[in-house]
Amino acid sequence: MSHAPDPLAVHPGSLRVDGVLRRRDVIAAGLAAAAGALATRRLAAAQVLGAGRPPGGTSGGLVIRNARALDAEAPLSALARFETAPEHFFVRSHFGPPVQTPFAWTLTIDGRVSRPTTLTLDDIRRLGAREHLEREHAVTLECAGNGRGVFALPKTSGVQWEYGAVSTARWTGVSLGALLERAGLGPDAQHLWMEALDHAPLPTVPKFLRSVPRQVALGDAFVAYAMNGRPIPLLHGGPLRLVVPGWFGMASTKWLTHVHAMPVESDNYFMAHGYRYADGSAVTTMRPKSVIASPRSDQRVRAGRLTVRGQAWSGAGGVRGVDVSSDGGRTWRAARLAGAAQPGAWRTWEADLDVRSGPALLMARATDGTGAVQPMQAAANPGGYGNNSIHQVPIHVA
Repeated sequence: MSHAPDPLAVHPGSLRVDGVLRRRDVIAAGLAAAAGALATRRLAAAQVLGAGRPPGGTSGGLVIRNARALDAEAPLSALARFETAPEHFFVRSHFGPPVQTPFAWTLTIDGRVSRPTTLTLDDIRRLGAREHLEREHAVTLECAGNGRGVFALPKTSGVQWEYGAVSTARWTGVSLGALLERAGLGPDAQHLWMEALDHAPLPTVPKFLRSVPRQVALGDAFVAYAMNGRPIPLLHGGPLRLVVPGWFGMASTKWLTHVHAMPVESDNYFMAHGYRYADGSAVTTMRPKSVIASPRSDQRVRAGRLTVRGQAWSGAGGVRGVDVSSDGGRTWRAARLAGAAQPGAWRTWEADLDVRSGPALLMARATDGTGAVQPMQAAANPGGYGNNSIHQVPIHVA
């Protein structure tokens, strides 16, 4: 563990990486980079072989929305399970993974702190093990633009997601608050700016940088180094990323290298102008939402008892309940919630419905811990953010 000499020596826009080369760091970073690179190559190769195929085609089980930088959503059938398989976990970044990664990955905490600190990946792991700070959390991450493609918008430049830009994994790491405490977080540090190793392809394009308020950083946010029990793949932000339970995914910075303790919110373009609703308010916590993972849209099923399954989540107070309809919302039946509630993670649900021959329209709506109910149709906004409209699945009953 080392200490940086100057609390403001690293500007939030810089790309400096410090640290000492360590064998375990090399191995961990190499494994994560190799896994991410392999997944990227496989998906990229599939795109080449399928050149000319319109967005929405599948590759490796994922639904491709953009080939470069890779944006891909999980097929709804893969969301029937509580934990999303790594090969089905949705992929999203503004500029793609960093082209080059250091042998010794480090995290520097500076700014309004009394002890500017640089930690290697091995340091953070040791803190978790030696000081019993390591925690494993099941956390659901959702892209803020999930559902943009099914909003009624005249036009938008965002990724045209449907329903699968959401997934859940078991993340292992150390509380961000514990790391900030070791660095001596100052009382005037009200916002934590997160800097990553990725960068825009052109110097004129602003770097992607997000900040989170102090209370969030000292609350549930944590720095993760494992995903589903293995080093985080490069494609999913490894070897080190922030995870902010309850917030949309853009707050969970991938490829994390610096945390800058600052008195004000970041003035980065993606904070000051991007991720805003129509009224100008910031896009922050996830809204109550539910998706139907089974049966599939336009699937043929037999008349009689039909089991409908899916997931429900919210960034506020967890999920209180889920209601399901087979007649287009005229009548509703309460679904069963599976397993115990885990803060920050979705709830798996299922419901048994009696369906008769003919067309049927399945719907699911979630109610969160605050009493907020998923709307039939969410209010559209120019950026296409936060679409938590009720999921409607037409089926054919024979």
